[in-house]
Formats: sequence, C-alpha cells, structure tokens
Amino acid sequence: MIKPEISPELSILINAALKADGESQISTENPPINWDSVMNLARWHQVRPLLFHYLEKNRGIAVPEKYTQSLRNYVISRTVTNMTFLSISLDLHRQLLQHKIPSFLMKGALWSWMFYEKPGSREFGDVDYYIKKTSIKDSLKVLSHNGFEPDSYRNYLFENERVAALYLKTDYQLPLEPSEENALQSLEIQWNSSYPRYCYSFSWEELTAKMMDFPLLNTSVEVPNMENQLLMMLVHHAVIEQWDKLKYVADFIRLLRNEAENLDWDYITKTAKAKGFYRLLMESLGMVTVFTGENYLKYSPVNHSAVYPDKKLLAATIAHWENERPTLKSKSWRIFIFNFKYRDDWKIKVDILLAHLSYLTQWQLIWHKFLWYNRKRS
Repeated sequence: MIKPEISPELSILINAALKADGESQISTENPPINWDSVMNLARWHQVRPLLFHYLEKNRGIAVPEKYTQSLRNYVISRTVTNMTFLSISLDLHRQLLQHKIPSFLMKGALWSWMFYEKPGSREFGDVDYYIKKTSIKDSLKVLSHNGFEPDSYRNYLFENERVAALYLKTDYQLPLEPSEENALQSLEIQWNSSYPRYCYSFSWEELTAKMMDFPLLNTSVEVPNMENQLLMMLVHHAVIEQWDKLKYVADFIRLLRNEAENLDWDYITKTAKAKGFYRLLMESLGMVTVFTGENYLKYSPVNHSAVYPDKKLLAATIAHWENERPTLKSKSWRIFIFNFKYRDDWKIKVDILLAHLSYLTQWQLIWHKFLWYNRKRS
C-alpha cells in the first residue's frame, strides 16, 4: 500500500476526519505539533467539529487549553447553526412541494444527518435543493416570497429572457441571497450535477427513479437512493472540488462505511462508465484505502489491473491538503484540465472539448457576461 509522507499537523486532521473509532491513531511521540497550524488547517478543511470530537476521545494528545476551548465553543455554535439551517431547509422544502415543484434536499444539510452521528459534526455554509429544470422559475417565486433572491450578477442575466434561458442551458446552479436579515446567508438551487459542458449530466428521471424516505427531525423527506447519492457526491467532491478538503473525503468515507455492502455496485459501475467517470470512481475508492486501510475497490464488478490511486493525483491532493489552494473566481479552467487528465478515454474527452466549443457559440450569453464584468471593473 502507498504510504505518503504527511506533516504531523495534517496527520492529526486525517485521524480526526477519516479514521474510524478504534483504528490506529497518531503517536504522541511524533515531533512537536504546531497547534496554530492545526487550527488553520482545520478551518480550511472544515473539520473543526471532527477535530474536537477526536481530541475528546484521545486525551493522551497534549493540546493547549485555549485551542480545546476554541473548538468547544465552535462546536456548540455549529450545532445550533446546523439545527437552524435544517429547520429552515425543511420549511422551504415543504413549501416547494406544496406548490407542486419537483425538488429534493441535497448535499450539506442532508448529508450532515445522513452520514454523521452528531448534528454538529459536519460544517456547511448553505442549503442546496435540486429542482427539476422546467420548474426553476416557479421555484424562484416561492423562494423570493421567503426572502431569497438571485445575486446581482444573475439578476442582471435574468433580466433578458433569452439570456436567462441560455444560462439555464449552460450552467447547473443558481446561488440565492437573503434580501433581508436571515440566519441562512446562502441558498442554492441546482438542476444538473455539474456544468453540462463537462458531460456529467443526469436527467431528473435518472436521479429520481428510485427515491427513498429519509427521517429528518420530526418528519421525513424523499431523496434519491444511496447509489445516486454516491454518484452525485463523486461529481461534486471529486470533480468540481477535486477532493481539495478533508471534509469531502469524510463524507465519502462515511457513505461507504454505512452503505457499501448494500449498494448496487453494478448500477454504480454501469452509470459511471456510461458517463465516462469510472476511473475517477476507482481513484476515489483507492484514495480511501490509502488513508484508512479499508478496501472498497473489492466491490467493483469489473476486473482491473490498474493500481489506484494514481501517484501524481495522490501527491497533488496531499499538497493541497497541506498548503490549501488559492480561491478562484472561476474554477472552469481547473476543472477542464482535471477532466482531461482523469476522464475514462478520448471519446469522453472529445465530447467535453466539443461541448466547450458549443458553449463558446452562445455569444449572447457570453456578451452579457462580458458587459457585466466590464461594468464591475469600471
């Protein structure tokens, strides 16, 4: 097995975020730990609650009290915030369904309760809904009534009906902001798994073919089954975010620990192959093995001779974990390069290239984007 070299500070966070209870933990005989660095990395990786719970269980690790207290205060605040966000998200979801808008709760607010033992264990900053594309306009009316509006950039694009249609055609999500004071500062609606030009598109029918009921607070919500939860997580965490934070791997590992034995791996494999990201599925499962020793590659129904994960991909991922990544206004070029490196074959890569060329022909949308950014610069 690959054993990458990592700093003691990152080792602490990997143990906290990725190791199962009872697995080997970091030795207290390691070199002195820079706790300022640990805290900064924990903030970047969004795993402060997991770090706190880990340190509570491993009292043999000497931690200055000021850091423990800081983490304790954050976890208390995070728990309250998560409960508040969940309550808001359930209320909005109920209203969407009352207006017969096909939708489901997704990502952070859902996964916090679906995969973690404690409601404050996962950090997330917004609430996400997946909306059937034909119902986007109706959903915006409901959300506007509740005080959530598109940001100024999207409002500008949506002023022109033709440009708005092109935005919905070429994009996959729409961020909304509260128009007045609200505990929830960010809400997103989504109608595709990623930008269509990266060829990960799932139809509404694909995602909702086998829905399941999941209990939340005193109610239950209907969401896609675990196989589709895994596929959507892969697209977001492995492709869009490229496993840049431990939080994303923590989600993935918990899904696998809870559900791997019961998943339909034939369906997962068939779907990943059909959409050209089977290799990324295997790379991701291989990365889990490196950091936990847990073998989920065994569930693949396909015999393969390749060794996962790719050494360069693993090294790049660890480098980002150690040093963070610069925040970009647009990740488009980064995602494009990543896809050309790690998608399955040249057929899907050519499809991505052609889709990008097709996007460049949407001159009316691009022109309005140019006008907006030019106006902002001036």
